[in-house]
Amino acid sequence: MTSIADVLSDIEHLSLSQALAKSDHLVGAGLQVLHIAGFVMLLAGVLFISLRLLGWVLPEQPLPLLSRSILRLVSAGLVLALASGIGMFIASPQLYFYKPVFQFKLVLFVAAVAVHLLLLRRVARQPAPRPVLARASVALSLLAWFGIGMAGRMIGFV
Repeated sequence: MTSIADVLSDIEHLSLSQALAKSDHLVGAGLQVLHIAGFVMLLAGVLFISLRLLGWVLPEQPLPLLSRSILRLVSAGLVLALASGIGMFIASPQLYFYKPVFQFKLVLFVAAVAVHLLLLRRVARQPAPRPVLARASVALSLLAWFGIGMAGRMIGFV
């Protein structure tokens, strides 16, 4: 049976991992910039949809149409953040994996994606969602996504 340490070691010995680990420090910094930019894109879209669900911005705009167009921004941000995050992780998997705050970030990420796919996106596709459901989906979504940002920021300090 393969242990987590074996899997992390295998990841660390991949040629891409080795190349990233041995690259100039600007490559790592570039990955961090892309990671943050992707996350900001994602958060901007989620925040905008959330504000619309609460009726605080563009109340005259049809919610399903608006959410479909903003979904592109959210999807692009998610892909960019995920790809750059994987790049940073594989360069030093053992450094990240054993940090409790990193594990917490991953749990929040799974929760945020689940809330987004199973709740927020469905609610935002309705022309007139129930206010209680809209507020609950906004609260859960924003709590999870901003929690990821906070956890990510703490990784470098613990």
